[in-house]
Amino acid sequence: MNGTGLPETPVLAATASQAGAASLSHAGVDRVVAYHSSVYRQRGMPSVAGLLPWASANEQVSSMIRDVVSGSESTPVVATVCGNDRMTGVDRMLDLLTEEGAVGVLNAPTVGLLEGTVRAVLEAEGLGRSSEMELLRSARERGLEAWAYVFDASWARVAVEAGATALVIHLGITGYGTGDLRQQARRACEIAAEAPSGMPVLLHGGDLTSPERFTALYSELRPLVPGPLPCGFFGASAFEAAADPSAAVRSWRRATAMTTTHTRIASMEMGGCTGDQHR
Repeated sequence: MNGTGLPETPVLAATASQAGAASLSHAGVDRVVAYHSSVYRQRGMPSVAGLLPWASANEQVSSMIRDVVSGSESTPVVATVCGNDRMTGVDRMLDLLTEEGAVGVLNAPTVGLLEGTVRAVLEAEGLGRSSEMELLRSARERGLEAWAYVFDASWARVAVEAGATALVIHLGITGYGTGDLRQQARRACEIAAEAPSGMPVLLHGGDLTSPERFTALYSELRPLVPGPLPCGFFGASAFEAAADPSAAVRSWRRATAMTTTHTRIASMEMGGCTGDQHR
């Protein structure tokens, strides 16, 4: 355990329903995540629908949070919050989540998945990354956990400055990664180098469609670090599609546990990560 009371390699899983939360709680995840895009996946739609203007992400979470908290029993619940939502408002969301018993937030939907002109305009209008960091900061001021989706080292730095509880390295929409595990491993390593000692680091999305793919990615990561780099996992579709959630959680636990044990097999001079290696 670390200062957060979490294991070194936490396993988080998403849902939008009471039954889903109960199943994940029974399976032994460390946090159940009330996730806006789970609504779409439960209806057979793709995760990317969560980035489209079909509904208010914050209103979706507002509608599900009571059921998810109820179903999760003793397992703490984290909820996604859209930090740039000026219609619902972050303060209103944080008030509601606190009242309903959630213990933390995750910055989603996130502008980190957007690029080009749309992303540039959002940033220029104050609706970009800074709004998500303000969400994390506000959550921490209220005593809530702040789970931070991060996309590169600069995202990690500002998330740490905002008081993030943990860094969730977002490798892209699940199932639509680059296929280049070596490149993803270097990116993950550079991000993890920004995390203070004891701060949980998790991997999410991209090519991580199975525990085996997680293991393959970590095999590429090992030569880049001077010692163990504990990595947890946050899964949405990875658990929602599982026929046996308990078996799925056990498999992911085994995959993440190996990240705490490897010995030094490469030095920084051999092409390791840049940044402060203090984990």
